[in-house]
Amino acid sequence: MKIGLIGLGKMGKNHLRELERNLKVKEIHLYDPFCKDNFNHFLHKNFESFLEQKLDGVIIATPTCTHLEIALKLFSKVKNVLIEKPLALNLDEILTLEQKARENKVRVGVGFCERFNPAVLTLKEKLKKDEIISINIQRISPYPQRINDVGVLSDLSVHDIDLVRFLSQKQISKANINKAYYHDKFEDEVMISLKLENILVNIHDSWNAKHIIRNIKILGKNHTYELDLKNFELFINMQKISNLYENSPLFAEHEAFFELLQKGVCKNLASIEDALRVQEILEGT
Repeated sequence: MKIGLIGLGKMGKNHLRELERNLKVKEIHLYDPFCKDNFNHFLHKNFESFLEQKLDGVIIATPTCTHLEIALKLFSKVKNVLIEKPLALNLDEILTLEQKARENKVRVGVGFCERFNPAVLTLKEKLKKDEIISINIQRISPYPQRINDVGVLSDLSVHDIDLVRFLSQKQISKANINKAYYHDKFEDEVMISLKLENILVNIHDSWNAKHIIRNIKILGKNHTYELDLKNFELFINMQKISNLYENSPLFAEHEAFFELLQKGVCKNLASIEDALRVQEILEGT
C-alpha cells in the first residue's frame, strides 16, 4: 500500500514510526511545509505533488484547527482518510466534514488510539461477561507547550468520553462538565460527570500535574477492574491479567484503518459519528 502522512510534529512522527514497521506499507509519502528534518521517504515540497501520488490512504496528524481544510482538499483525491483526534474544532466543522465525506464517498476513521491500548481491548473482552456499575478515569499530565489551539477537553477528555462509550457500548444520557483556567485562554483542569442508563462515570483530566497518570477503575457486578493505560496493564480484583493483544495502540489503529481501506469495515476504529457524539457532550448538546 501507498500511505500518505500529513503533519510531522510529535504525533506525526509517532505515526511514521509505526508505519515504517508495518509490512503492509510499501511506500510512505510525507507532507509538512514547516518540517526541516530529513526522512528516508518522499517528502513533498507542495501539496499538489503529494495529492498526485494515487495514495491508498492518508493520515492527517496536523493541529486540530487545520483538519477540516486539509480533509476537504483530500476528499476528491483520496478515498480513505484517518484523522487524528479531535476530529475538528467544533460541531459545525464535524458536520461539514461528515457531509463532504458522504458526498465524495470517502471512508473516514478518527484517531482515538486509546481504543487500541492492549489493556483496553483486553478489558473490553472481559467485560462481555460482566455488567458495569461505575467508571472512574484519571488522565493528568504536565502542561503541553506544543498545543496552542485547544484546551484539555479537546486534547484529553475526548479520549475518555470516547472510551466510556466504547467500553460500555451505551449512549451518554446526562453530562456535567466543570472546568478551570490556570494557563492562558484554554481550560486546563476539568471534572466531568456522566450517566449512561445505570452506569455512573467520573472523569478528571488535567494539564497541571508534575508527571503523567493514566488510570481507569471500573466497578462491575462480578469484578473490580483497574487499568494503567500508560503501561498497558490490567488488574482484575487486584491480580494482574495478561493482555490478549500485543501491538502498540498506533500500530493496531493502523491495522484497523487498513482493514477499513481494504474491506470497508472498521472494527474498533472510531468513526465520524463517534467523534460527533463526543463533541456533542463537550458542547453541551
